[in-house]
Amino acid sequence: MTRCRSAKKMVKDNLVVNFVHEFAMLWDDSDELRLKNLGSTIRMAVNRVTPESPPHFKRFYVYFKAMKRGWKEGCKLILGLDGCFLKGPFKGEQLAAVGRDGNN
Repeated sequence: MTRCRSAKKMVKDNLVVNFVHEFAMLWDDSDELRLKNLGSTIRMAVNRVTPESPPHFKRFYVYFKAMKRGWKEGCKLILGLDGCFLKGPFKGEQLAAVGRDGNN
């Protein structure tokens, strides 16, 4: 049982390190999206407990220019909200606004 617990702890610690590394890459991802998709809306929000503390990820919002244009030109005015709860070391909720395609 002790071996199983230590193996489980080692796997969880590795997952947390991977999550932290992936969240750190979000700054680069948002900058790259801004460069490659002109006219798109990209917003990232972080929290800081104090000005010297490291940022804590809060939310990431992306609305591509092609999606804006497609929504205005072809979609019906049916809007829905879809969401799911995130599991793992960092709990949260993922929400997405969805619309119905005019050809559907």
